[in-house]
Amino acid sequence: MFFAHQSVGSNILNGLELLCSAAHEVAPRIVETRALVQSSSFLAHAKVGMNRDPRGKLTEFANILDDGLGAEIDVAVMKFCYADVTASTDGTALFDAYCTAIDDLRERHPGVKFVHATVPLTTDRCWKAKTKALLGRDDRRGPADNLARERYNSMVRARYADTDGVFDIAAVEATMQQQPTVRHLSGQRYLVLNRALSSDAGHLNSLGSQVAAAEFVRALASTLQ
Repeated sequence: MFFAHQSVGSNILNGLELLCSAAHEVAPRIVETRALVQSSSFLAHAKVGMNRDPRGKLTEFANILDDGLGAEIDVAVMKFCYADVTASTDGTALFDAYCTAIDDLRERHPGVKFVHATVPLTTDRCWKAKTKALLGRDDRRGPADNLARERYNSMVRARYADTDGVFDIAAVEATMQQQPTVRHLSGQRYLVLNRALSSDAGHLNSLGSQVAAAEFVRALASTLQ
């Protein structure tokens, strides 16, 4: 397996190790690499591209698979960051670019199954962040930003939920004890990161990391069935 990500992805991998430890299970061999892995079973991962440049991440993801790793893996996942989809993002154009990149990779790597990740969320702004936003210091973590993520994530679910695996990190991040943190803006529904799962406005604490890791494992397992 190969997982392309940034910092929230590191939270998920840490959560996976915590889950295995709690269950007294041996964690999978996790290798940070962009090259071939001399092992019959592994979860390779790499931090790809730069935040706020999602198309650059797509290009780097494709290059890693094309450079040889694609011939070794069964499953590939690429996750954008919350910073990649904001109120200023043309979500439809980005999703079209993602679909095109995945379709091209399928042709070049027919043996690889792709799991599609929703975009992570941010929490509601605290009063300090709201004040800064009013002063023009946008942190890309406001209601309009999470609404943009919800729109993008809805496209991911609609396109891939019935055909491929979907790692719905956004839905997991918003849920605690089956109660999703739902908000509304201009009559449109969106989700936010539950503070009980967060270490700051956008990253996951120990509990959140494990909850997200459990969903990650479920998505991978369903793809391999």
